[in-house]
Amino acid sequence: MPDVEYLSYGVVEERDWTLQDAEIFERAAEADLGREDHGRMEVSNQETILDAAEREDLSWSLKCLKGRCGRCSALVVDGEISMDAEQQFLTSEEVESKSLCLPCVSEPETDIKLVYGVRHLDALQDRVK
Repeated sequence: MPDVEYLSYGVVEERDWTLQDAEIFERAAEADLGREDHGRMEVSNQETILDAAEREDLSWSLKCLKGRCGRCSALVVDGEISMDAEQQFLTSEEVESKSLCLPCVSEPETDIKLVYGVRHLDALQDRVK
């Protein structure tokens, strides 16, 4: 089962960290953050990342659960995911070159590092429903 290390984008903003910082997850580990803001979880085969977060009682934003609204948008910092090609929110450029995903329709292929809650990024916030 793949392991997902996650970090809240809200923490990144609050602490003036940047998503381009190669040591962002190390900073998070040293910051003694609560489980909601930073941690790890295993994702079962054929389970979406968002389903695993819900199973772990994490309160990640969700709404449609079908890849249409963008509320669960996340950034894959490291690792590989597969995402439902039928999702209707992210462009292929956002997925391929900016490493964005929708956890509600994404499954990890490998262990991953993920920043969740990135719907507030300038490129996304006006489109989130």
